[in-house]
Amino acid sequence: MTDSTDDQNLNAFWQQMLSGEHPALRRGRKMMRLLSPTAGDRCRLCCVGFDGFTAPAFRLMGFGPWRRNPHFCGQCEKVLAKERGGAEIQIAMLYADVRGSTKLAAGMRPAEFAALMQRFFQIAMKVFTKTDAVVDKMVGDEVIGLYLPGFTGSDYRQRVVAAGLELLRATGHADPAGPWLSIGVGVHSGKTFVGSIGVEGGNYQFAALGDPMNFCARLVAAAKGGEMIMSEAVWKHVSAEIAAEPCNLELKGYPEPVKAYATRVMPP
Repeated sequence: MTDSTDDQNLNAFWQQMLSGEHPALRRGRKMMRLLSPTAGDRCRLCCVGFDGFTAPAFRLMGFGPWRRNPHFCGQCEKVLAKERGGAEIQIAMLYADVRGSTKLAAGMRPAEFAALMQRFFQIAMKVFTKTDAVVDKMVGDEVIGLYLPGFTGSDYRQRVVAAGLELLRATGHADPAGPWLSIGVGVHSGKTFVGSIGVEGGNYQFAALGDPMNFCARLVAAAKGGEMIMSEAVWKHVSAEIAAEPCNLELKGYPEPVKAYATRVMPP
């Protein structure tokens, strides 16, 4: 078999897995439903039960919730990480980071600042879990969530916007007294490489790469505290549901001004 054929087969594997349509995955789902008939909470990919009378046995076999999103199991993550390579697919992504974190850290003891970031990460994890995202990163003062159609559903662009708004509310931006932590949010959608990357003989990890990720990083950098900036690729799917102000942004690394849409959450 040629390298080109290998690449095509690998690409097909990733396309099918990320869309939830791989034949082995579909067969496995049927089996898992039979083996864990009483489960109410299941892995969104393989359908293994996270609760019910068979759950303890499945956990011993490594089918417990995945740490990057407890709506998926650890075994599904291992399968995806084991297969080198990936595929280009349409996804949405959310970047959120803290405004003025350097000044915040300078005015607090290191342990106090760490506790504040821990609270932020815990809230972000709850939001990502609720909206069926995969956590890409939680590092420093930034969190990144990925919204994959095969994991999240066909409404993944609506979900990424809902997550951004929920993050702003959860950090107090809709409270009359103001936020307990000022953050900015950027959301975008585009064709992105998603797969398993790393060094041969070393550590591989599930990741997303490409210009859409870089573009979203620029959007969040342009967002003010309490603001979510949406790209046009996302906005056209949610424009009938929320209000936003159009804006033209000068983004680092992009020669032309970019049209985007900014929104905020309001007090009840």
